[in-house]
Amino acid sequence: MKARLALLATISVAVGLNACGNPTSIQATFPTTVDSLSLFALSGTPPTYPSAIAVLSRQIVRVDGFAAFDVAFDINAAGNAVISPVKLVVVSPGGSRPVGLLRVPGTFETALEAPKTGYEADSSFVLAAGEVVIVQSAHNTAGDLCQFTINPNIYAKITVDSLNLASRTIFLRMGLDPNCGFRSFVAGIPTS
Repeated sequence: MKARLALLATISVAVGLNACGNPTSIQATFPTTVDSLSLFALSGTPPTYPSAIAVLSRQIVRVDGFAAFDVAFDINAAGNAVISPVKLVVVSPGGSRPVGLLRVPGTFETALEAPKTGYEADSSFVLAAGEVVIVQSAHNTAGDLCQFTINPNIYAKITVDSLNLASRTIFLRMGLDPNCGFRSFVAGIPTS
């Protein structure tokens, strides 16, 4: 009798899983995007000028004490762009989300997927034109998009296209995968 019940239970579970698909698989719902952005250096410009990027909203924002951004940009004495995670730029009383950076080889077009590991949260990177950095931004605090997901990270790739040293303006491109835990930058809805 117990063997029949066990068999019946196993068949019921198998039928249920097949009817629902794979309940443990997570599917992306938003397409990847590429944006051209321009912002101002942190130093040498008025504090009201936008010098940072809020990655998930794909917006340039100004740097303030609320830490409502992921990365900020500056221009160093050698005339190169410098990208810094939020925690190296401001100390917010409420804390800031964990943001890691990872320099990757190749071009913006050949960076098709964010690596799983190797991100640095305590370092700024100097970027020459054409170099690519991947941003890993956690969005798992209360009310965040990825609050209840297994992998709470959103990934973006950024490259500096050019600088205008006179106006201290940085022109860049950003590719974004807005799906929690997905790392693909291939056009369309990601599968990985």
